[in-house]
Amino acid sequence: MNNQHSLFDTVLVPAGAQPEEPSLTPDLIHLAQGWRAVLPDLDGPGRRWLITPWLTTQDTDLRGLVNKGDRLLIRGDAEDFLTGRSDMRAVQHLTEWGVEVQRMPTLHAKVYAREHEGQGVLWLGSANLSQRGEHGTARHGQVEAMSGPHPMTPQAMTKLESLWQDSRPFDINVIQQEIDALVKERERLNELLINNSTLGVLAVRLSFRLLTGQYTMTPESLGHASAQAQMNRVKYPSVEYIDPDVSQLAQQFQNFVRLERRRLNTLLEAVPGIRGLFVLRTEDMELVKGFLSEVEQQARRRFEKQLKAEHAYLRENFARRFSEAFQQFLSEKRQHVAQTPEQATHPALVAFDDYLARDPFRISAQFFVPLVNEDDPEDGLLEAMQKVRARQRLL
Repeated sequence: MNNQHSLFDTVLVPAGAQPEEPSLTPDLIHLAQGWRAVLPDLDGPGRRWLITPWLTTQDTDLRGLVNKGDRLLIRGDAEDFLTGRSDMRAVQHLTEWGVEVQRMPTLHAKVYAREHEGQGVLWLGSANLSQRGEHGTARHGQVEAMSGPHPMTPQAMTKLESLWQDSRPFDINVIQQEIDALVKERERLNELLINNSTLGVLAVRLSFRLLTGQYTMTPESLGHASAQAQMNRVKYPSVEYIDPDVSQLAQQFQNFVRLERRRLNTLLEAVPGIRGLFVLRTEDMELVKGFLSEVEQQARRRFEKQLKAEHAYLRENFARRFSEAFQQFLSEKRQHVAQTPEQATHPALVAFDDYLARDPFRISAQFFVPLVNEDDPEDGLLEAMQKVRARQRLL
């Protein structure tokens, strides 16, 4: 590790006191920096401590640092994995590399440390071990602050050990059971709402992940104030991950969806003027769910190999379209933007890879009780509901 001796011999200067050797006193506050700033100090002999409420990163740089016996402490709450705040694959990678993992649902602290032969180095900060916390700048998603490197004192080691003892083992099977239970509870509450509906009909919004995903650059990612951007009506680049006009996969998948959708004509009534929105009888909800699950499985079996074959081309095509959109954005915008198209394209490609890695053939079906304006006879939702009710009377 660089500057090993100077880090362990660092003395923190009390507020108001003058350091004897100002040139040797390090700046311990690092604004707009994320967890990547701590990596040089985690490199070296000894045990690493990774304390982060949320974990999503699968960065290969960590693989060269962590060793058997290192420790990871996360919240490990089922809802974190269900909502994507934490990623089970990231946890599994670390366990495969020999890292010990435990969980503490009340955890909020972020601590990154390395201990060796009774001494060590420690960082504190706001950054989770996640993609958004990696660099800590606005253009990467959110601004972080880190403090370090601090010398690891015996008292700090004792507190870390105490925190570890107060935590629980991370058992993937137990977590999965908790996730399944949470999903069932949410489904139960949703069904309770639906079953208490006096309408006898439901609405469902369908979207096919492969065909609907897009990447949108945010004002924050360029260091712009969001409120000012809204006031100036600035339009930031937004690009579809997959262009159906150039992808044989997308075209074939569209045809596949269109043919399968026809099988649902007896169950779903399309809402005029609103793409992807349908009305159905309440009692047909489970049939629709089962059908959509079957379609997902068929799509995976039929198109997964083709997606792998087209992946490099689709990625290159997305990068080109995003770069062109960003160039157009630069030509229309008067305010200086501190990013080149190449710099802007990098996080866009990271998002593209993550998008295709997260089950691109998944079908999103959001069921809800429709609320309509019954005083408006041209309301498309009302029209579809009336057709479904008429169908009910014929049965």
